[in-house]
Amino acid sequence: MPSSAQNSLLPKKSLLLCLTLCFLVSACDTIEDYFDDDDEGSATSGSGEIAAGATTSEATLDQGSSAGTKIYLDAFKDFSCSGNWADRDGALGLKPFSGSGSCSAVFPGKAGTYRIHAKIQTEFDGQSPYSISINGQVIKQGEYPLSSSLFCDCPKDDWRSICPDKNVTIDGGTHTLAPGDTVEFWGDDVYPCGDHGSYAKWHGITFTLVN
Repeated sequence: MPSSAQNSLLPKKSLLLCLTLCFLVSACDTIEDYFDDDDEGSATSGSGEIAAGATTSEATLDQGSSAGTKIYLDAFKDFSCSGNWADRDGALGLKPFSGSGSCSAVFPGKAGTYRIHAKIQTEFDGQSPYSISINGQVIKQGEYPLSSSLFCDCPKDDWRSICPDKNVTIDGGTHTLAPGDTVEFWGDDVYPCGDHGSYAKWHGITFTLVN
C-alpha cells in the first residue's frame, strides 16, 4: 500500500500528464492546420495544368515555364460571350434559332509557342460551323462532325440513349501567343432535321506550351 506522501504526489503527476498531452494535441492540430492552409486556393493540378476558372493573374503566376505546361480556358468561366449562349447538356451552346454567336477571352500565359486544342460536343442532328481566332486572325475553322451515323433517323424522343452527344477534341495547330492576346470562339446553329439541330456546343480551349 502506498504511503500518504506517495498518495499526495499522484494528483500532481496526473495533472502534469494531462498538461503534457494537451500540449502535444494542440501542437499537432497547429501543424495540420498549417499544411491544410497551404493546399487551399491552388490554381494548378499535379499535372501542371492551370485549373479552369483561374483568373488571369493566377494563371500567369502559377503556370511555370517548362514545355508541356498547360493553360485551360473554360467556356463558362473564362470567356465573355454574346447573349445567345446557354448551358446545353453540360456544354456551352447556342440558344435555339438564335443564330451565330461568339465568345472571347484574354490569354493569361507567358509569351511562347503553344499547341491549341478545343473541346467540343458533337450532336447527331447537325454539323455546326465554327472558328477559332487569335487577335482576329482565324487559326482553325470547319464543321462539327456528327455524333452518330443515324443523323436525322435517330429517334428524337430517345436520342440521349441511342445517339447521344460525344465530346471531341479539335487540334488548332501550333501558334505564337503573348500575354493579353484575344482568343475567340465562334459558332453557328444549323437545322438539317427540321425543328431540331446542332448548337455549336463546346467546353473550353487548352494551350500547351511548346517552347
